[in-house]
Amino acid sequence: MLRAFHSNWPDFGARISGSLVLRSILFLILLVNAGGSVAAAQEREEHDRWYAQVGAYAHWRDDDAFAGVPWFAGIEYHPDQRWFGGFSMFNNSFGQFSQYLYLGAQFHPLDSYPGIRIKLSAGVVQGYKDEHYDTLPIRWGGSWGLGFVPAIGYQKGRVGVDVAVLGVGGLLFLVGVGF
Repeated sequence: MLRAFHSNWPDFGARISGSLVLRSILFLILLVNAGGSVAAAQEREEHDRWYAQVGAYAHWRDDDAFAGVPWFAGIEYHPDQRWFGGFSMFNNSFGQFSQYLYLGAQFHPLDSYPGIRIKLSAGVVQGYKDEHYDTLPIRWGGSWGLGFVPAIGYQKGRVGVDVAVLGVGGLLFLVGVGF
């Protein structure tokens, strides 16, 4: 939910190219795997409970429609390998300070590659205001709404990368570390 799209919800006319998504995900997996020997030295038998993330890069289908410098910082708590809750702060696509409080689940669909994961989160978003308020599909109170963020990623040891899909208009590339 870092950036919303510039038209009213939903806008299914323009989509991100599938090959761009695939190439980006493969690049990030290779990047994390290359640093795997360092991460493997830090690996613990029990999983890390906390996971901090920062937005490394955001890609939008039409960058001219957005304002402000994109930034993202978040923290998640993982009581087990599947469920998590988190809080993130970010500058949305219209240059407005926003927050996302969420719960989610993570899945490891490939037994032969346990580092690959799919994350789904849903929660409350605050910060889309004024003329950008209608970019949230479900909203109330002038700047509050519901958010849903699917992501795919790879984690090796304590270090991970994710690509989050933001509506139909963008991708957010995240780097994180467990502690």
